[in-house]
This record gives sequence, structure tokens and C-alpha cells, in this order.
Amino acid sequence: MPKQLSDELDQSLRAFIEQPDHFLKGLQLMYALHNYPVLASSVPYIVDVSGEMVIPVFTNEKDLKAFKAENEDAQKQTWVKRPTLKVLEDAVLNGISGLAYNLKSKGDTGNSTLFRNNDMLQFMKNYTKILNPLLSTENQKADLLEKVYLVPAIINLLDEGRYTQTFPTLADPHGNRFIPIFTNVASLAKWYENQEFGTPFRMEQGTILAWNLDEIYHPPAEESEIDDTTGVVVNPFDEQQVLIEWSNLD
Repeated sequence: MPKQLSDELDQSLRAFIEQPDHFLKGLQLMYALHNYPVLASSVPYIVDVSGEMVIPVFTNEKDLKAFKAENEDAQKQTWVKRPTLKVLEDAVLNGISGLAYNLKSKGDTGNSTLFRNNDMLQFMKNYTKILNPLLSTENQKADLLEKVYLVPAIINLLDEGRYTQTFPTLADPHGNRFIPIFTNVASLAKWYENQEFGTPFRMEQGTILAWNLDEIYHPPAEESEIDDTTGVVVNPFDEQQVLIEWSNLD
């Protein structure tokens, strides 16, 4: 864990607050939380925010200074650089609701938010569940037919735990439709940030899965629209994209 504060954490927090459902913004925030410290009291310091007991933490010296100026108790604390996960651990062990980032009563509140313990733990779990199989040594060495991919999908909940699942597609000059899948975040970002493809996907609240080809070809949903597709296209916006037809899996 670097000992210095980083503007990257502050900026990624702002971006996530503005677009909490944006997969890449969430990914950037998780990276920053794991790699850069926050300013927090050396011992659990608790404040009441709208009836919830939270631990205040700060991503920069300026916001901490402003907070201390308005709170006499805060001036008595010893403020140090600490990993977010350590502060979160304090909150969980002491029955505190969560962490409050950059608390302030006025001014720029673009980096101010409250993360409840369960929400932050679930947030980290969701991204870890996706990234761990993708980035594993085994997956990096795996053949294209055996790899785990980043797979955009749109899941529609029905009743009694049932759901349908659809995939965005891209068409070749002959009208054959392929599901876009990705071996890495950089390749995903080219599609995800594209106005023609990624923007409609985000508007439909699409999600990103970590699946292998067999899971795409035989998805667990009761209804899944792959019948009209020919296969998948790997990293479609890269110079060396690869087409894999379903017939190669039979």
C-alpha cells in the first residue's frame, strides 16, 4: 500500500458517485481503494450522520482540514494514512454502520458519500468475483476455447427467481450476428464507452459477467437469445479480433 495520498482515489470516487452503475468507474474505484490510503483517525472515531454512526475518512488534506475546522472533537484525533480495508474492518468489528467519505456541510460535495459496510463489501465482492477468474494465471495461459471472458449481458428478472437473458450483438457484412466478448478490461472499455454500442447497453442496465464459452452457449437462464447468433467475436474493437462460431463448440 503506497504511503502517499493520490488524486486518483479522489477522482475515481467522484466518477463513481456520478455514475454508480458504470462498470468501468466501479472498477477504477475498486483499484484505487486497494492501492491508495485514506486519511482516518488512528483509532475508531465515530460521528452521527442522519442517525447513522459512521467513521469519517478523507481522500485529501483539504477536506480533512475543513472538517476539523467545523468539528472540535475531530481536532483531538490523530489523523493518519490508512488502507480503506483496515478502516472498514474497524467499522465491522465495532458495529459501526459504515464509512463516510469527505464529510462536509458546504462547498464541493462531489466526493462526499456514505458507504455502508454491507454495500462496500458487496461492491468489492462483485468485482473480485469477475476479476479473479479473468486475471488468474491459468486463464492467462488458457486456449481461446477454454478462457474465461468478460461478457456483456442484459438480465431481466421475472417472478419466483426466474429470469431471461439477452446479449448485445455485432453483425458482419453477411448479416451474421456475433456476441462480443473480451479478454481484458482495456478491450472491453473500447466497446463499453462506444456511443453506438456501449451507451444503449448501459441505458438498459446491462451487466458484465465472467463466463467461459460453454456458459455463454448454454446459459442458465430459462430464456436466452443466442439462437439468432452465429457465435462470439473476441475483442471486436482490437486490431486482431477473433471469430468463434458455435459449430466449433459442438
